[in-house]
Amino acid sequence: MSLIQRIKDDPELADLLIHPFDFDLDRPYWVGEEERLRSGQPKEAVAGMASGCGYFFCGEGGEERPVLFLSSDGMTSLVAENLTDLLTLVVAAPWWLDCLIGWRGGVEAMRAISEECRAEFVEEDFPRLAECQERVAAALGLDLTADVMGRLLAAARRTDPDFILVHDEGHELTPMVPADASV
Repeated sequence: MSLIQRIKDDPELADLLIHPFDFDLDRPYWVGEEERLRSGQPKEAVAGMASGCGYFFCGEGGEERPVLFLSSDGMTSLVAENLTDLLTLVVAAPWWLDCLIGWRGGVEAMRAISEECRAEFVEEDFPRLAECQERVAAALGLDLTADVMGRLLAAARRTDPDFILVHDEGHELTPMVPADASV
């Protein structure tokens, strides 16, 4: 059974993914409707965030396709090689976007940001985070010990050239991490 189907078949799991992990299969996909991939590959909305941001499968196929992130203010990046990697990322580090913004410091800086965010998230927002992470990981077979920051940065560096979004008006959205970025 696909990961998406497992989530849809388990309302408690779907609710946990929405909060605290901000991954909603039922969120409207108004973001990204006017953009296409420069490569000409198809893109398909897969999930949204409360802020209006969205995740999109790129290319043909199923859940093994690369996943692109697009924010409501035009920030974009490839964030995962497939749906399993995306779910691992959002469950292990729901604050992943804060970490990616710090990419210039390299993966070690991203890991440090992640640890700071984790401490703040648990203390101020969601003390039951570890319990929820374990429940979702067990239900979906996710390995939360994976190097999610390393994977995230590697995926982000692959955004250009194939995963650049082009607006209907012709201008290209700038990826969050340039392909030639050195850290």
